[in-house]
Amino acid sequence: MNELQLQIEELKKKIAPEYWKSIDVDEGWYQLIVDCDKELTAIDPNYQIFQVKEKFGGLRYYFQPSQSDTSTEMREVVAKYEAIAAQTCEATGKPGVLMKSIGGWYKTLNPEYAADTLLYGKYVRANISTL
Repeated sequence: MNELQLQIEELKKKIAPEYWKSIDVDEGWYQLIVDCDKELTAIDPNYQIFQVKEKFGGLRYYFQPSQSDTSTEMREVVAKYEAIAAQTCEATGKPGVLMKSIGGWYKTLNPEYAADTLLYGKYVRANISTL
């Protein structure tokens, strides 16, 4: 396991007990998740995570601050990282765009990487105006 994977495993300890201990994104977003957590922890060391996942090609980071006076600042941090993820390939961490599979699944991927892989080879750039 590399250092980034170890940091993700450590991050899972912040997930609230009633939630599944899982970070449901591909490795290309791991650094974003770790960086987001560092900023959130600097604001509120005792915040809890509910879920971190990919949905419709975007990052979703659900959390609960331990102090209500930090929630606005923390939401701004999460929004920043969700915006960065929207331009970052979930698989590689390189620049990415929203892409759609034939079956209608959305992922943010690097088009060149996607074209060269069996898993994502049939993904095409999503027409954002139809979302």
